Amino acid sequence: MIIEIDDPADPRLDDYCLLNDQAARRNREGDEFFIAEGYVSIDRVVDSGHELRSVLVTPSRVERITERVPGLADGDTPLYVMTRDLMASAVGFDLHRGVVASAQRRPVASIDDVAASNWNTVAVLEGLNDAENVGVIARAARALGIDALVLDPTCTDPYSRRTVRVSMGEVLHMPVARATTWPDDLERLHAAGFTTWAMTPAADSVDLWEAAASRPPDGRLAIVVGAEGPGLTDATMRATTHRVRIPIHPEVDSLNVGHAAAITFAAIARPR
Repeated sequence: MIIEIDDPADPRLDDYCLLNDQAARRNREGDEFFIAEGYVSIDRVVDSGHELRSVLVTPSRVERITERVPGLADGDTPLYVMTRDLMASAVGFDLHRGVVASAQRRPVASIDDVAASNWNTVAVLEGLNDAENVGVIARAARALGIDALVLDPTCTDPYSRRTVRVSMGEVLHMPVARATTWPDDLERLHAAGFTTWAMTPAADSVDLWEAAASRPPDGRLAIVVGAEGPGLTDATMRATTHRVRIPIHPEVDSLNVGHAAAITFAAIARPR
């Protein structure tokens, strides 16, 4: 199904239109599909079990992508081939990697699914609207043994092209749940045996190293982080069971949320 296309307005390329317009992409993709850019992200699409809808490449990338994705050249998934200039016209900018794919989304889990699961440690994201920060957190979560991501209703799309790319495709291996009633849904996690840590630089919070050392080895834990700048809302802070801070140099105000999350994940994964 290797198909050469010479018209950037070809309707077969509808999945790839306006790739650099986040709002337009969210409306276009809905809960149906997502975009993975680059060889590594497409590898993660395949090995995570997501179903490819199509792949779009420049002519020089055909041999390499067919080698990396078994069955692509002679299977049912269309492999569209365009020159770099035509591809730029189709997607809305110069996609210098020259390889991009569309894949089916999986259903997003609910808070009830999290409560009923065997997931022991989850990362909860409140109000994160930066796709790159979500990608960094997803990559760290996957690397450091976090079982799932839980997003509040306002958090950005975890399957956006930038999130998938920045996470190196690792977000595709992470179960993702979306809260609907916030922060009340935290009480449903508490009822399921989760302790919730609100990550904050506040001076009256518990030191991370102390909190990690005293955490029951078999206890369920939800690590709650907020957006850059505002951090967690007061309502969410009140709804959590503990406030936890990362001890840093007193002349430094705070850490990037992705760095803070990774440090926290590493602290709780550290053997005791």
